[in-house]
Amino acid sequence: MNPEETNDNEQTQAGPVAENPAPESATSAGAADTATNEQTEDVSEYRTFAILGYILPFLFFLPLLDDKTKNVPYVRFHANQQLILLVVILGLYVLHNVLFVMLMSLGYLVAQFINLAILALAIYGAYNAYLGNKKQLPFIGQFQILK
Repeated sequence: MNPEETNDNEQTQAGPVAENPAPESATSAGAADTATNEQTEDVSEYRTFAILGYILPFLFFLPLLDDKTKNVPYVRFHANQQLILLVVILGLYVLHNVLFVMLMSLGYLVAQFINLAILALAIYGAYNAYLGNKKQLPFIGQFQILK
């Protein structure tokens, strides 16, 4: 047997084998894209509830009233974040009233910074809900009230 024939046979045999892994990787990448699209479609269905709860945190419970939405992890995550934001708002409101009575002008200045921080947290949460992300709110998001 000639060495050139052996190399041609090996290349011919190796050719189809090398082609088989490429379609499998393309198939797995296609499956990942499909899973991502399905997840995005599921999130887009509940996005309005998630955003609304950050704008008006006292409405955090609305998606939890429906049997269809209350078992969706995305909805439960954002409802929990909104409830935490509401608890922080109420706590800071009480703190503001105490400081305002005790310190008058300094209490007013502190209240403005607190309101700005709450607004920033609400915007951050609403933006992530709009994008379909499940990111915790800074400083307060690690707490979990709703299970």
